[in-house]
Amino acid sequence: MATIGPKFGMYSAVFVGGAAGSLLRELFSLQIPGAPFLTATFGINIVACFILGWLFAIRHKVHAHILHLGAVGFCGGLSTFSSFVAELARLAEIGPSPVLIAILAEIALGLGAAAVGERLGRSFHSKGHSG
Repeated sequence: MATIGPKFGMYSAVFVGGAAGSLLRELFSLQIPGAPFLTATFGINIVACFILGWLFAIRHKVHAHILHLGAVGFCGGLSTFSSFVAELARLAEIGPSPVLIAILAEIALGLGAAAVGERLGRSFHSKGHSG
């Protein structure tokens, strides 16, 4: 059995980030009504993709615990594949077209948000701004 000692800081960062991301997701999902194709989970997942892109851009400039806090913890808690799939099942009751539109839109916009996050992260941090 492995000991937790040497990685306690990393596990703590993931725990704290995950708790914050999960809480924020729950708060947003209660406040954002969503539309037939664009649900609250859709918007939340796109924001998480943007943040992941930014963190990817600065991964060599920040401590590993910050990456674990932000990427694994916060973005992992904020975004949710299971809710996305549950919403797809709800859309499937309407028909196959809404499901296909939702899947393609979330993937395309998620990749786009990650790319924009990475580009902005690189731009911001290459100008000498810290952390």
